[in-house]
Order: sequence, then C-alpha cells, then structure tokens
Amino acid sequence: MKKKLLLTIFGFGLLVVGAGLASAQTTSIAGEWDAAMNTPGGTRNFKLVFTVDGEKLSGTAKRDSGDLPITGTVKGDKITFSYTVNYNGNDLTLYFVGSVKGDEISGDVTFGDSGQGDAWSAKRAKADKPKGN
Repeated sequence: MKKKLLLTIFGFGLLVVGAGLASAQTTSIAGEWDAAMNTPGGTRNFKLVFTVDGEKLSGTAKRDSGDLPITGTVKGDKITFSYTVNYNGNDLTLYFVGSVKGDEISGDVTFGDSGQGDAWSAKRAKADKPKGN
C-alpha cells in the first residue's frame, strides 16, 4: 500500500513539474508577422520580421513608406520594441508593448512622448505554399 501511495505521489509530482516546465517555455516569435495598429488616421497594416537572440529583439517593420529597423526585448510572453518614422518632417518613435499568445500578439502602441496608447495586434504570417507544375 505504501509503495502504491509513494508511486502515485511521485507520478503526480512529475506531472506538476512537467506542466510547469511546459508553461515556462515560450514559442519563439522569430519570423514574419502580419500586423495592424490603430492610429488617429485609421487602421494601418504592416509586416514585422523579428529576429531573437536571447531576450534581445531586432528586425524590420515593413511599411508602405519603406522598411524600418526595430529594436526591443522579449521576456517570456511579453514583448517590447520600437521604431522611428519621419512624420511631417520630424522623427517620431513608436513604442510597442504586447503579450504573445501562440501565433498572436496584442498590445498597445504609443506615438512618441504623447503618452496616448492605441491598440495593435499581429498574427504569424502563413508560410507560402509551394505551387504545383
């Protein structure tokens, strides 16, 4: 009886530890994402290409007006990054914060030092399917 009880407790312990490790692991956000953000002028669609090195995040924001470098961090399921655009002849830095849930990211973007946040979101881009002959 004691042996059965010990094996049951040991098995349950392994299950709990395994679940904790699985939840601690995060899916890499490296790759291409289809993104959209709310702006005072309406919704803007763009692409994000992330490269991850440890907690360091870099990459490119691909916008209709051109590609811009991004820098930031990713810690667990939290992401922060920024890039700078030229708006009416002035540099304007956009600051993004968000939470990663599988193949989706959502959060807020702040435009410069305005302190005002608007929503942004992204979904992992679908891989191009090979074309048949």
